[in-house]
Amino acid sequence: MEFVYVSFNLKSFVSNDDSIDSYEKDYKSIYAPLIKFLFSHPNFKFNFSCSGAEISFLKKRHNELFTVCKTMIERNQMELLGGGFYNPVLPLLYPVDRNGQIDMLSSEIRQTFGKRPRGAAIFGDIWDASLVNTFNTCGIEYVYLDSEIIPSNKRKFLPLIVSDFGKSIDIYPTYENLVPNKKTEIVDFVQEILKMAEKMDRKDSYFQFSPNRIISISLTHAQIEELINCKWFEKLNSYLEANDTKLKLINPTEYRKENETKVSCHLSTGISSKISELMDYGNTIYDYLETKPNSKALYNRILYVQMMVNQYKGDKMRKKDARDKLWEAQNGQAIVCCNEQVDSNYHNRQKAYRALMEAEKILRDDSFKPSITCFDYDYDGLNEYVCRMENYFAMVSLFSGSINELDVLKNTGNYADNLKRRSEYDGCSDDYTKGIFVDHIFNEVQFDSYVNGLPAGDGVFSRVKYSELKFSRHHNEIQLCANALFGASKQPVYLRKKYIINPTGMNVQYIIKNLSDKPLKAKFAVESNFANLDFDANDIKYFNVEVADSQFVRVVDAKKSTLDLYKKDLLKNVDVVRLTDNERGVSFSFEPNENCGYHFQPVIINRPKKESSKLTPVHMSFTSTLYWDINIEPGKDTEKNLNFTISYIKKDKKK
Repeated sequence: MEFVYVSFNLKSFVSNDDSIDSYEKDYKSIYAPLIKFLFSHPNFKFNFSCSGAEISFLKKRHNELFTVCKTMIERNQMELLGGGFYNPVLPLLYPVDRNGQIDMLSSEIRQTFGKRPRGAAIFGDIWDASLVNTFNTCGIEYVYLDSEIIPSNKRKFLPLIVSDFGKSIDIYPTYENLVPNKKTEIVDFVQEILKMAEKMDRKDSYFQFSPNRIISISLTHAQIEELINCKWFEKLNSYLEANDTKLKLINPTEYRKENETKVSCHLSTGISSKISELMDYGNTIYDYLETKPNSKALYNRILYVQMMVNQYKGDKMRKKDARDKLWEAQNGQAIVCCNEQVDSNYHNRQKAYRALMEAEKILRDDSFKPSITCFDYDYDGLNEYVCRMENYFAMVSLFSGSINELDVLKNTGNYADNLKRRSEYDGCSDDYTKGIFVDHIFNEVQFDSYVNGLPAGDGVFSRVKYSELKFSRHHNEIQLCANALFGASKQPVYLRKKYIINPTGMNVQYIIKNLSDKPLKAKFAVESNFANLDFDANDIKYFNVEVADSQFVRVVDAKKSTLDLYKKDLLKNVDVVRLTDNERGVSFSFEPNENCGYHFQPVIINRPKKESSKLTPVHMSFTSTLYWDINIEPGKDTEKNLNFTISYIKKDKKK
């Protein structure tokens, strides 16, 4: 073994907060000092993986940085890596979007630095064999991947060659276990790498053909900042200059010119070990989506908008603008949680929903017609009902017959993107999807628990799959029905639920029929859950909740439940309920056809950090429930009706 080469790489920035302030902080603490060090130490090699958003920010605010970078690129000290412009999860995208995002970032790098990227780093190390052809088409010659994805018998400290349908690409494994920290002594770091490489030499026969190994180490921004602050790179550079050692720094392109030996490997799928830790089973991005229903719901929406963009035959500029917004929504941070907080990607998910709604708005030219379509929207084998109205987009599911997505055209986000409570974190568990127009039947004991903030009931209608009775595109009508057994006596109950969709909302009609030979005495409740779209535990913005009856208009304190008002019988004869999101200027009104009771509950969802048991609030839902006392004789039925309206109001500009 003549040399052991080490290739350092700075990973692209991954954060929940991609505001200008966070990018500026990142520049001052990481980019500026690291570039300054590299420029003054020409023999220290380094690679950079940057998203399109990072490059755009640096060009606008710190263009002087690129003059220095161009100099280092010309002297082969620095190499820029490509990938997707918006850090997407590439295997989840259609080929046209994959290629488009990769080409977009490559073009940005070429125009900015004068040299196109030959390598790429991919978000979350989420790999699929189909990417071989994608990268070949886009002129990418090698890719960095987490070594944990590579079969153990193929980890030889050599590049891999992976093929698919006659195309091939090089893979450079990155070794998380070799990432240094501020406590890592330089001598120990060098000796450990040389020791591992020598051990590998003795174990396999590749040294006969290629005596030089390469070890790639990818560093996050936090890890880089720590090493910069303790001057670790300066110490490593001084050690390498002062000592005759076999360890050398190199960039992949330089290494590829001198070393041709590669390890042949079949690699069908893979995902970063940090992401797979969040999964209950499996080791692919598709397994992750099954584990995270909210991420899967966003992905379904992305697929739907992708289909709309690709099928659009109108103005080319309009289509291009819509595709740009679609690509922005495909940001991997919105689908996959890569941060220390479990389920902490809620804000990015809502940003993606807003971008998708904006893409749909762009496509709505003069020929747009409101529509309701029925097809398998979420690929679960059952049909869903997709409503594209002038003011909103909604999806009605057969499970619980509720609305599981509600995007208001005002680019607000998905108000039905609610997390479920989990007993280990929140003290109780929700066993049903917390959508809008979720139906319950409670006895008195169950309802008392429900208004006290606990999940109650035995899942009557809230966990039942509805069936289609009638669907009419022409009349904007969806009729569903469900059968369930209520109470300890298992009374059979039939519910017919009809949605009549209109431009500003919908009318929902219920017919509840007692199929038993005994009277049905219960409380029928309709629950609607609205997500707090920009939840910040340190600065919670509450909805404004107003409840009107024949005599009073009462403003409900949205910071607490209406339990005290319930005990005083003050919300038993409600005519109208209005919930207003003042931050976005959107109001939701519920008007029953007959007086009903009302219950409101703010629900905060807690989740732990990945490496500790400390719980932190990550999400809030506003649960709004209208309920009626029902007493139905055997064989008889009763009707309830709700008119739901979405309206725009003036935004609250108060800080």
